[in-house]
Parts: sequence; structure tokens; C-alpha cells
Amino acid sequence: MAVYTQVDDAELIAFLATYDLGALLSCKGIAEGVENSNYYLHTSAGSFILTLYEKRVAEADLPFFLGLMEHLSTKGVTCPQPVKNRAGVSLGRLAGRPAVIVTFLDGYSIHHPEPAHCAALGDALARLHLAGEGFAVRCTRRTSRTSARSRSPAPRPSGGPAP
Repeated sequence: MAVYTQVDDAELIAFLATYDLGALLSCKGIAEGVENSNYYLHTSAGSFILTLYEKRVAEADLPFFLGLMEHLSTKGVTCPQPVKNRAGVSLGRLAGRPAVIVTFLDGYSIHHPEPAHCAALGDALARLHLAGEGFAVRCTRRTSRTSARSRSPAPRPSGGPAP
């Protein structure tokens, strides 16, 4: 289950009152995912996703990811959009965690992909990379894993040619 942080009803309603999303009709935890707490929100204005960022995500990195979503959308990539509250801010705090509401995208998980799905994924990934060109914000995220990767060349198959 990917709901690590529970949200109190009164706190959620107060948080939503800072947005122009109408009345809360329902809120349900989303079981898929591994890193953050995600909720499906249904309001009188539509459907949204509420994400509470857990401890593995540095709060200072979140503007990068939110800005990237906005940038990709302007380049024609279908992706969730951060919803800004009445103060024009998309990142808030809820239940002691950084929180954001994003637009809901219709779709479903494909559990048994076929070659056509993989081809479509490759095409979408290429378009995503091209659309990312010109994004000015840089991520400050540095972990021991990414630092080690940047210092060491990629492993090559045994017996393969040297680069």
C-alpha cells in the first residue's frame, strides 16, 4: 500500500479550502506506488491526485519536479499538472508533509505489456526527452547512488570491448 501518511478529514478539508476545487466529495488512498502517499480526490470541480511527499524526497527538490511537469505540458507532453491554490502556489503542507495536488489523467496500468506497448513507451520516452530541452531549472538532488554513478563508468559485459 502506498499510503504511508494518513490525513485527518478536518485537516484535508482546511487544506482544500485554499484551492478553487469546489466541495470534497470523496478521498481514497491509492494502493499503487512505492515512495509517496497518494490519494484520489473527487471534488465538485473534478478529479485530482493528492501526493504527500515522504522522507525519501528532499523538499528542496520538489520545485524542480513540479516545474518540469509544467514545462513538459507546454511542449505537448501529456502529464499531470500541479494545481495552484488561490495564492498561486502549488506546493503546500498537509499532515506534516510537503503536499501537492495534480490533475488526474484517465488511464489504467498495463500489467502484461505486449511489443506494441513497449514501442509506444519508447516513442513517448523519446518525446519526453526532446520536450525537456530548454528546461532551465536544475535539480539539486544528490544521493550516494547518483554520486557513485557519476564517478564510475558504466559496467560493460564481460569480454566486451573497452570503450
